[in-house]
Amino acid sequence: MACHKSVLDQCEMERGRISRMSGQPTRGALPPATSQRSGRGWVPAQWRAFAAFLRRPRLPDRAELSVAGSLRALVPLLVLDLLLMALVLAAIGAATALGFKLPEHMLGGLELTPALLAFMLVGAPVGEEILFRGWLSGRPGHIIGSLLCVIGAALVAGGAAAGAAGSGGVAVWSIAAGGGVLLLAALTVFALRKRDALHWFQRHFAWFFYASTLAFAAIHLSNFAGAGAASMAAMLPLVLPQLLLGLILGFVRVQHGLLTNISLHALHNALFASLMLLGLE
Repeated sequence: MACHKSVLDQCEMERGRISRMSGQPTRGALPPATSQRSGRGWVPAQWRAFAAFLRRPRLPDRAELSVAGSLRALVPLLVLDLLLMALVLAAIGAATALGFKLPEHMLGGLELTPALLAFMLVGAPVGEEILFRGWLSGRPGHIIGSLLCVIGAALVAGGAAAGAAGSGGVAVWSIAAGGGVLLLAALTVFALRKRDALHWFQRHFAWFFYASTLAFAAIHLSNFAGAGAASMAAMLPLVLPQLLLGLILGFVRVQHGLLTNISLHALHNALFASLMLLGLE
């Protein structure tokens, strides 16, 4: 029996030696780093999560609101946004070089004043995210609060317009009413902060997600001169940047919350403002 065992041991050693000489490791010697993800290791995790989300949009009960989690998501998604914008701008540049005449952008002839810059970096990100995605969490407080914010902002804007037109009394009352509605919105969000997403909203979330993205892109058609109803369909490719941005912002909104969402929107607009300052737009 001992002789038989010795022969078996020698055979096993010889098999291992031949395997090492041929460069083919045995099963036990396979490198531990080998995994099923090796072919996709260069793709950031947030990009893969975003792609999976687009294939099947699903709404979590709550967003992940930690600062570390938000930063981990913000950086790679901002890079993705910049890459997509670069591709779109390159395509637009190629179309222009081929002789296609694009309508003039409303910001093309405007001077980048401090007021316009503040609107681009603060006003537009905050207002547009509340309007198009503040309610996208599906939570009752956010749905009601977003609606009240829109009403309050409209009253304040109307009051400001009335004041500019010389109607001081109307302006005061309208601005005061708008401020009251905005305060009510904040109180509503706070009072309903423990309520999770509505189940019926979660079931139909994909419809809400894509509808908000399309609406966000469509409203930017007003940025172009001559964007009438007849030419709107032909001009839809011009808002492809906003469509792509809306998809990313919708994902960030439901996964990491409204503040992270607004931050990403502001960073996107900051890049656009930088291009304007450099004369590239």
